[in-house]
Parts: sequence; structure tokens; C-alpha cells
Amino acid sequence: MDQQRRAPGRATRTHRTARAAAAALLAFGLAPSPALASSDEPTALPQVTQVKGADEACAPPGTDVIARAPWTSHSLGLTLAHEMSRGRGTSVAVLATGVDPAVPALAGAVEGAASEDCLGYGTFLAGVVAARPLPDSGFVGVAPESTVVPVPTGDADTGLASPADIAAGITGAVGAGARVILVGTATYQASEALDTAVATAEAAGAVVVAPATVPTPDGPFPGFPAQDRTVLSAAAHDAAGDAVLGAPLVRPTGELARVDLTAPGAQVMSVGPGGAGHVTAAGDGVAAAFVAGAAALLVAREPDLSPAQVRERLMTTAYGSPLGTVDPIVGSGRVDPLGALAADPAAAMEAGQARVSGEAFVPEPSGLGSVEAPVTAVVVGVCALVVVLCGVGGAVLRLGRERGWRPAAPSERVTPEEDPRPMVLPLD
Repeated sequence: MDQQRRAPGRATRTHRTARAAAAALLAFGLAPSPALASSDEPTALPQVTQVKGADEACAPPGTDVIARAPWTSHSLGLTLAHEMSRGRGTSVAVLATGVDPAVPALAGAVEGAASEDCLGYGTFLAGVVAARPLPDSGFVGVAPESTVVPVPTGDADTGLASPADIAAGITGAVGAGARVILVGTATYQASEALDTAVATAEAAGAVVVAPATVPTPDGPFPGFPAQDRTVLSAAAHDAAGDAVLGAPLVRPTGELARVDLTAPGAQVMSVGPGGAGHVTAAGDGVAAAFVAGAAALLVAREPDLSPAQVRERLMTTAYGSPLGTVDPIVGSGRVDPLGALAADPAAAMEAGQARVSGEAFVPEPSGLGSVEAPVTAVVVGVCALVVVLCGVGGAVLRLGRERGWRPAAPSERVTPEEDPRPMVLPLD
């Protein structure tokens, strides 16, 4: 944990504002073209991070509300997906340092006691999952009628979480009855307690979604519990749909790190604590929030699905890679909430029942007659026999003409010794 707990350098903090400005442009749908900018639009949004140094201040509240729908909404097809499901009745546990229930977009969405969120990351993830629509805001959560269950996990000041912290959080989420469990911050260490907690969630019918990687000063490391096959492992992609992870990661065991799905995880807009304004964030934890929201939509529509069936539906309906599911960077591909909902067998049955019933189509008899298998076989056999007989008869007639229709004379007969053709001996 020493490397993971290392505070960011001063140079990183110095350039944070510049990165936030660039991130904001894509987050609220602006291209880097002067023609699309206007004086009443902000040039930057505050940025929240997954972890921070102990000596750094809490995340600043957002003050600007963006009326334009962000790119993530269009990328996921949320407008059409919400016509099929909005996540009603589904509870999503958010394992993070805290969630601010006073944020207007989360009004009525958060269960349990209020918790402080100095980091801002938990509130951000809760917004990605369940933010309610507001009149002047273009942002809405993936499952805007689902319920968020905050499960305080990790150090409240830095956001760092140990395997024991995450295991306890998963166990607490199961106890709260959550159908979807979002692990906001991963760890690069496995543990028996973490394996047990994941198995408990699976047995309880809860879908666990976790970041595929964990950020460290030495770069991304494979994240846990995402390496467990009963956990949906989510990695980030950018606005162009390209994976943020540039190369596959290898675990200490020599195995490739697991990635099941990719989801938006760069230049993403959501809500932050302490105000009504929007903020930005990035990372595999953000991608996991989008996947958790998609799972909530699916569970709300088909509550009888098991965690394994939810994972299978989301993975088989994703926008796949040319390499198939063996792609070590994107797994099964980009998550597609609309595709997962449209693949609902119950929906297909309802659509079939809505059609006008009628009799099976029976073609009219052909004026050229019908074709029946036995008769056809007899006709073909007779034709073949006639062809053979014609060939034999032609040979006989040719020899008959040459001999004047008489038997061969003794002088015309050829003995085996005089026959120039090679002799073919019978095989024993």
C-alpha cells in the first residue's frame, strides 16, 4: 500500500487546472472549435479524482450547470434505453468514501444516513448511476429511477482502500439488500476476505462491478476484485470509443488482467458535492459506474435474472472487438445498455403478441405441376438407364456395320499374343 498511498507530486497539482479545462470541453459536448463556444458557456469544470494526498483540500463544488447533454448520453443511447427501463426499484450500492445526498440531482435517490464526501468521488459515481433529470441540466444518470445505497469504504480523506476495506464494503452492501454493487476504488492486492465477500454477493444475487485497474505512481495495476470471474471488470474508453488502457496488463502470476467491458471513462461529466453544478472525472472507476447503471436498468426490467445472466447479457450485447472476447484490452467490447434491454426475451414475446395473428402461408399449386420425391427418383433412374443403353447400343451398331452384320471370321480374330494392348491381370 506504500506506493498507492504516495501523494501526487506538486507538478501534477500545478497542471490540474489545465487538464480540467481540456476535459471539460468534451464533457459538456464542446468540440475545440471557436464556432461552438459562446460567452455564456464555462471554459472549465472542477475535476474530482479517485484519490488525493492527505494534505490536499477537499474537492471544490461545481458552480456551472451545463444544459447540453454530455457525449456519454449519446454514446450509450440513454434516451432510447430509458423508454424501456429507468432502473425503478433497483438499489445500487456505491462503495466510496461518501455520497452527498443534498445534491439536487440526487434528491430522493440516496438511502440511509447522510455521509460527508470530501473527495467528491462517491457523489460523482452516484450521479453517473442515478442522477435525476433537472430542468436546466442536460445530464441524467444511466438509471435515473434507481436508488443509491452509500457504503463508506476506504480512507475518508485520501480515498485509498485496502482489500479488507473493500471486502467489508461488499459484505455491508449485501446486508443492505443491494442488487448491484459498485466498487468505486480498486486495490492491487488480492485477499481471501475479498474472495469470500465476492462469493457471498454472488450467492445473494448481487451483481458486483469493479474497476479493471487501480492507478499507482508507477502506472495502472490490475485491480481487485475485478480479477474474480464473478465480477464485471470495467475499463475506460474515451469519447471516440477507444480504450484508454494502451496495452494489456499482466498480473504477478503471469496471467493477463481481466477486462470484461469498456465504458465511458475519460472527460466524463457528473455531479459533485456541495452544490448543484457539474464536475468532471475519469478512470476505470467511472467506467464501472456506467456498467453498474446498465446492470441496474437490466435488473429493473428483468428482476429474476441471476448475476451470471446479467453479466452474460451485458457482455454478449456489447459492441465487440474484432478479436472477439479474447481481446485483452477491451474484453467483450463497449457496453450497450440499449442492446442489453432490447435482447430481453420477454420484450420479444410481447412484440410477437402485438402482431396480427393469422394462418400459416400455404402457396398455391403451380401451373407447371408439382414435384414429388418418389416420382422424381424413378424418372431420373429411367433416364440414366436409357443413357447407358444408348451408349452400349451405339458401340454394337458401329462394330456391326464394320463387319457387314456378320460374325468375325477366324482371320479377323485376334489372339491374346497378337493383341497389342497391355494385358490386365485379375487381382487375387
